[in-house]
Amino acid sequence: MHEHSRGALSGGFTDLGAVLADIADVIEAAVEAGIEQDIITTLTTAPEITELAELTRRMITHCKSLAVGLGEIPLAQRSTRAAGALRDWTDVASAEPQADVSHDETGDLSYVRMLALIARSMLKALREQRTSRSFVGRIDLPPAC
Repeated sequence: MHEHSRGALSGGFTDLGAVLADIADVIEAAVEAGIEQDIITTLTTAPEITELAELTRRMITHCKSLAVGLGEIPLAQRSTRAAGALRDWTDVASAEPQADVSHDETGDLSYVRMLALIARSMLKALREQRTSRSFVGRIDLPPAC
């Protein structure tokens, strides 16, 4: 049986937590960029009906994901923007769209744009929360002001 040393398995990294945090930051940035692009597309275009349905599905998914992130922030540390965005999302998510049988293209576009505005507020709130955290344990960066 071949034995591996801990250093060989980790590829020379001594702090796996730091490596995982760096990877998570890259993934988080890519996800946020995708959300931001969908928000811009939603607010600046009038997509065809099939595109609109897909965009609506994605915006709902983005709002759900962002709400989970905001929900992780302790109540005492949530900004006014975060609290408002979560309230708006809760209101929209608790509504029953199936009860409204009078769907039209204008109403559908308004709905997805409302989702985009909520997602934008949630994304801004998460970014504000991230930049407000102090840089504990990262001596190469200055403390947050």
